Amino acid sequence: MLEATEDVQLPTRSMTGYGRGEHCGDGLRATVELRSVNHRFLDVQTKVPREWMALEPALAGLVRGRLGRGRVELFVRRELEGLRRAEVRVDLELARGVRTAAAQLATDLGLPDDLAVSQLVSLPGVLVSSEPQTDIDQETPVVMAALEQALEALVQMRQVEGARLAADVSGRLDRIDQLRSRVAALSHEVPVAIKARFERRVADLLAGSGSEPDPDRLAQEAAILADKAAVDEELTRLESHVAQARDLLGADEPVGRKLDFLVQELNREANTIGSKSAETSISTLVVELKSVIEKVREQVANIE
Repeated sequence: MLEATEDVQLPTRSMTGYGRGEHCGDGLRATVELRSVNHRFLDVQTKVPREWMALEPALAGLVRGRLGRGRVELFVRRELEGLRRAEVRVDLELARGVRTAAAQLATDLGLPDDLAVSQLVSLPGVLVSSEPQTDIDQETPVVMAALEQALEALVQMRQVEGARLAADVSGRLDRIDQLRSRVAALSHEVPVAIKARFERRVADLLAGSGSEPDPDRLAQEAAILADKAAVDEELTRLESHVAQARDLLGADEPVGRKLDFLVQELNREANTIGSKSAETSISTLVVELKSVIEKVREQVANIE
């Protein structure tokens, strides 16, 4: 990982993270888990118990209020504790009926009357489970508190990972700036090299003809070629894009999509410089420049 040149706190957040929250109240335990991965937009998918289906929009809305991008999976678990647990009762009327029928059957068929209690309670309907009524207004604060805890943990993890990503990207932006400066220095020598090559080519074409080239025309044509090969504008835009990217890394807001756009523009300028320049020294730098930009693109794909 490349290190940033400045020791600053970067609020940039990753899109990858995990958070868990748990809250108890009124005989109820709510557990919330959040998992997030990369995504172009914000996509919240929920898995909520049947009793809390009505809370699904509010739960997803709370997540959307805290996150900017990423595919987020929200899992909620509801557990009753103490006196609020499900009660089990025996349907005595049904049990007596079954017992009487079994005894009569044993008598009629001449079989032993050996119906055990364990067999009796295993029959459908003999044991009945009943859960307390759900009071959604009473339970809402419990699940919301658990979600707040999970969100806090998720955001913290995304911030820690985001700081690492930002430091890496910042270091690579420094390298892009270094390469830009080296290309700029070499580009000042390009007009002289173009003029020399052009003059040699013309001299080779006119060799043995007895003709002499027009110095003014030579200078004019060489200037035209040098102007076509000039990369000053591309270098200026490169510098501007790098500066904007650094500013975005320090912005306390989702910046991934803006950074992705800037990376595309960085790559566009690098390609243009490479296509304009016939100098081997500059072409070599452009190859490295594009490689560094690609690594920035890979990291930016993880930034919120």
